[in-house]
Amino acid sequence: MAESRSIFQFKQFQLAHGNPGLKISTEACLFGAWIPLGNVHHALDIGTGCGLLAHMLCQKAPGLQVDALEIHPDVAELAHQNAKHGPFKVQIKVFQGDIKTWTASQAYDLILCNPPFFTNHLAASDSSKQAAIHADHLSPDDLAQAIQHQLADSGNFAVLYPPYEMGLFLQTAEKRGIFANRLADIIPKPGAKVLRQMLWGSRQKSELLKEQIHIRDEQGDYHPDFQELLKPYYLIFP
Repeated sequence: MAESRSIFQFKQFQLAHGNPGLKISTEACLFGAWIPLGNVHHALDIGTGCGLLAHMLCQKAPGLQVDALEIHPDVAELAHQNAKHGPFKVQIKVFQGDIKTWTASQAYDLILCNPPFFTNHLAASDSSKQAAIHADHLSPDDLAQAIQHQLADSGNFAVLYPPYEMGLFLQTAEKRGIFANRLADIIPKPGAKVLRQMLWGSRQKSELLKEQIHIRDEQGDYHPDFQELLKPYYLIFP
């Protein structure tokens, strides 16, 4: 069934998304645009969904290789088809599997994840959506453990969570020897509550740099900071 599936057109690629899995969200796009890329060669995208973050990072870094891991078979197939028919097919490899039992042949210098975050929540009617939005399968501690095991000594990781779940992740991450170095609040508009938080971290403990990014301004237009980040991707930003 693909009644609710649609195509999201970016400047350099397009992605089929939704049914199976969740549709592409604004905050996920912002997260992909925000992730800084330096000397990164091999990345792991945990819970790739339709492959959004993998594609956004490959656009930034033509030499980057991304292993895109997805636990749900139908969603993994969707990600595979998106990669196969997209401009970054030689950079993205899609794997169907569970990060809690999956081990790569080498450590990664970048690990990224837009993880499930609803804990103790009513079950979603669609199984692929349930796997995508519920933390029952991948808890903050599960994710921290996976990053601890798979991250290279000098590598970095990036995680997107709502504030409460980010707090849970930070507590368990420090116990596992991985630390937050930069934290950005995503705020829908001035005066609104924080919607999500984007974290950039590593195995090195340092002073935490904090920032805020607004999606829209007081007039309801896209905020200049948001436009600047998404300009390379969104068709609406020339």
